[in-house]
Amino acid sequence: MIQEYMIRKMTGRDLDEIMQIELESFSLPWSRQSYENELSNQYATYMVADCEGDVAAYGGIWIVADEAHITNVAVAPQHRRQGMGTRVLLALVDVARQKRASRIFLEVRVSNDAARSLYRGQGFKAVGMRPRYYSDNDEDAVVMMRQL
Repeated sequence: MIQEYMIRKMTGRDLDEIMQIELESFSLPWSRQSYENELSNQYATYMVADCEGDVAAYGGIWIVADEAHITNVAVAPQHRRQGMGTRVLLALVDVARQKRASRIFLEVRVSNDAARSLYRGQGFKAVGMRPRYYSDNDEDAVVMMRQL
């Protein structure tokens, strides 16, 4: 069965589903308060893939001056490997272009092969490392960047 989806801005009504996906996706999930703060942050834009009324995926981006920084991208387990992460990522790239950013940065766990592959497939290149970036296990982060 093919499901219909649309990409739209995240709203406060999405937070219950966002928090469930956070818990299922990250060993260091953000708090609900963090998302509430982000929704009123003038530098931030958060997008969701709405699949027939359910949040299938989401992601956020900060844009300051001409630089963008992707804060997170997550996909609900039942929607993984269906292109939802790519759709959200491309929506964030579009936001960065509309706001005239010249490049986008992000950090990703060294061990997260699926995410690294997603980002490489959309033109991101590894440009550095952040040693012991993740406090849950001291794992390094790969810094990736894409020119716009």
